[in-house]
Amino acid sequence: MANFRFGSNDYTVNIRAQQHVNFFQGWDVYRLALTFEVTAHGDFTVDAPFLVSGALWTHETPGPASWIGVLNTPRPVGLKSFATNLTLETSVTDQQLRGLEKTRAGNDLALRAELSLTALAETKHWPVADDQEIIRVPHATWSNALTQLDAGAFVDVLIPVTTVEARATGARRIREAKTAIRDGRYEHAVALARAALDPVREACNTRRVHDQAVQKKAGERDQEERWAMLTQSAYALFSGAPHDDSGTTENFTWTRADAIAAVATAAGLLARLEDLP
Repeated sequence: MANFRFGSNDYTVNIRAQQHVNFFQGWDVYRLALTFEVTAHGDFTVDAPFLVSGALWTHETPGPASWIGVLNTPRPVGLKSFATNLTLETSVTDQQLRGLEKTRAGNDLALRAELSLTALAETKHWPVADDQEIIRVPHATWSNALTQLDAGAFVDVLIPVTTVEARATGARRIREAKTAIRDGRYEHAVALARAALDPVREACNTRRVHDQAVQKKAGERDQEERWAMLTQSAYALFSGAPHDDSGTTENFTWTRADAIAAVATAAGLLARLEDLP
């Protein structure tokens, strides 16, 4: 919570970020609206008008690339002894959205608002105070906002808690793979996705069904055989990460998009086991 002091001990204004975000469509740019709660304490004048302004940064990205834009509000805020809502807005481009998605890598988004409060009527003290507030936007909240904007889409796969040891191990490997993507270890994430397919291949007897399916024309395969073809093909592709076979997999390279596709595929196939007998 940001804390703004006016006078030595006269009054303070607290600003607390909320986890709600809104996007609005514009011409080649979007308007991002962030919500805050404002509460005044001490010897202040009720409804004294204050102008709030500042800048928005990514919180965990060093360097000038972390700057997003200027924050502003269309009207002053009046001080109250109870919490009132404040909306601050900035402009965000498509390129910035892509950068934010790469930065957060599927995790919650951490932003930093560097704010200034300027008193428009209180003249007995220095009228400006500065502080900063960290805004943590949950993954689902941010992703839903992007989806509504048609700027992207997301799918979260929940792998049920299970007492089956192999499946629980597969779920743990998916979690480790997500961490590996966040850390930029894309090849390792693909290798973990491959390992997460082991319980799928065992539960569905994939190799046998696959070998049976390849004897048929693609259009003649039943549903089980088509799932087996998908699983085995994914396993064969992902095997290029942990193996460096001369002339083939030693030349494989893995991007962040490759790793995300691999982990999402393995997670979906693993979660599917819940519906199998």
